[in-house]
Amino acid sequence: MAGDFLNYYNQYKDKIFNYFWYRLDFNRALSEDMTQDVFFKALDKFDSFDPERSFQAWIFRIAKNHLINHYRVARRETALTEAESRTIDAVEKLNIDLELEDVFRAINVLPEKFREVLSLRYADSLDNGEIASILEISEGTVRTRICRALEILRKSLKNR
Repeated sequence: MAGDFLNYYNQYKDKIFNYFWYRLDFNRALSEDMTQDVFFKALDKFDSFDPERSFQAWIFRIAKNHLINHYRVARRETALTEAESRTIDAVEKLNIDLELEDVFRAINVLPEKFREVLSLRYADSLDNGEIASILEISEGTVRTRICRALEILRKSLKNR
């Protein structure tokens, strides 16, 4: 029995390896592992093999089922990874939303002249020259107001 299996192994190991190699994107290490697994399974069940039937068909059926199981597990692991990622993304989004809420609350208590320059600069994406023109103040005053507003915000948010 062991001699028969060894003969079959020597005859089919390269064919099974190639079967996996082409289906696993030419990943040599994974193909070798999968080939080894198939022959361990075959050895374990060799007493149930009917010598009147084709060994090649039998071993390739084991290989095919092993590949299907591999993809099923890989898909499940991918799904779990994606689910974890979505959960992490949702938590991060919630944290960002809460932080933004704090920022907006802090901005809303700023004096109007600071809220206005921050809004024009960061919400409307205007440069200091454009803001100065709209508010009819100097660019230096715009820079000063933005710096002071950001300083007040940092202190306010740091104390929360």
